[in-house]
Amino acid sequence: MQQQMFKHVTNRQGVQLVEYAREFGLSRQEFLDFLNNKEKLENFMRSLQSNQVWFDNLQKSVEKIGARLHLIENLVVDYSIPHNQAAMSGGPQTGSDYNVLKVTDLYQSEKKVVTETIVLLNYPKGGGNYSNTVAWGMKNGLVKTTPHVPFAIGENFPKLNYDLGSNPMYVVETTGCTFGSRASACGVWWGDAERKSSLNWQSGFGNGIDWFAFRK
Repeated sequence: MQQQMFKHVTNRQGVQLVEYAREFGLSRQEFLDFLNNKEKLENFMRSLQSNQVWFDNLQKSVEKIGARLHLIENLVVDYSIPHNQAAMSGGPQTGSDYNVLKVTDLYQSEKKVVTETIVLLNYPKGGGNYSNTVAWGMKNGLVKTTPHVPFAIGENFPKLNYDLGSNPMYVVETTGCTFGSRASACGVWWGDAERKSSLNWQSGFGNGIDWFAFRK
């Protein structure tokens, strides 16, 4: 019975099944009961397949603008953590004088902890543009991110630059702010084993090391 249910489960779906169990704190027996509940398992598999179709369609869209995507699933983002604390957790080598620590009042904090699906968009050959990329994301049903997202990515994926073969690299949020009269945005920079949170002008984003973060 259990073998038949898994006949059409891909490796990626199998991993997601395990992540589902961990996320909800299921015991081994509860997980086995879930696997043996045909209706629940089929509904879950349909959801995974729907997500795959969604991401495949998004992939086709980015090809038209010369970009590529990376998907991060089940990222836990604690929006209640103070901005500066989150910035230091995401980028432990951040300098105490960095401007990213001076914009804490420009981003509204929220009393919530959310499990997010994050889409990172990158222009491998450069030529990107912050405002145009944000507009592309909105057009394709994605949602802007605030600095807590790249901070959480930095904390949870300290070796993301190696995983993506993008070293150095930068993950930038897509809400942005105005600092010193210039349109700016926060993010996390990876360079070998170092991670630093920073604030940079939006006009400087769009080269081959920048990854724009959106929420599904």
